[in-house]
Amino acid sequence: MKVNTPIIVAHRGASYIAPENTIPAFKIAFEEKADFIEGDFWLTNDNEIVCIHDSDTSRVSQQKIKVTSSNLSELKKIDVGIRKGGRFAGATIPTLQEVLQIIPGKKGLHLEIKDNREKFLIRLKEIFIEMNVSLQDIRIISFHRNIIRASKKYLPEFKTYLIFGWYFSKGNVFKSLACKLILRKLNTVICDGVVLYSDSYIDENFIKTLKKKNLDVCIYNVEDAQKAIELTKLGSDSLTTNSPLLIRKAIQTGIE
Repeated sequence: MKVNTPIIVAHRGASYIAPENTIPAFKIAFEEKADFIEGDFWLTNDNEIVCIHDSDTSRVSQQKIKVTSSNLSELKKIDVGIRKGGRFAGATIPTLQEVLQIIPGKKGLHLEIKDNREKFLIRLKEIFIEMNVSLQDIRIISFHRNIIRASKKYLPEFKTYLIFGWYFSKGNVFKSLACKLILRKLNTVICDGVVLYSDSYIDENFIKTLKKKNLDVCIYNVEDAQKAIELTKLGSDSLTTNSPLLIRKAIQTGIE
């Protein structure tokens, strides 16, 4: 039986080697044969969309500035590369436009919306129109159900994926209940796919159940070669990883 090769998504770029969510990380990811990159986005005080995971800059720099209450010019002064070594010194927080400009043809972006304000989507639509963004190049992903719902209002033609965190299979949630809880949550929102944390609750039956609902199945936190092969054989549509080349090679070897 022929096994389809999943899309390889580079989590915050090639973040194992380069500063996450920066242009160097994204460029290296594409050099390492990633199909898509994944980045996290917020809206600044002056209505610009920037790529950074947290709501402030403290984890990725030596300064602490809140993203949503700062202007782009302030954020651009911050060095978010030096913590990964001198090679990346001077790397700055990129705008969405800067990220879109370096995506090669036939490649794409998993655009994770961290900012849960509806005005983020208004600005996002403006940028997509300005840059003539192609439908097949973007997946809008978010933990926020209100953002997924609003995305269907502002950008109905783009695919949207709801993200589920590790807590659906760990902590105080029994793994046997994880699938039921995910399906129950999916009944409260219309989306085109799911992004699931890689864990033992993901099996062939669960993936089949999701696909019967016409949902794309994307798995993140895939860093182990054998796990990548297993998830590929189960029918995953995409795998998100910090190490795209490693996972690409594993899949190619494992399904030949």
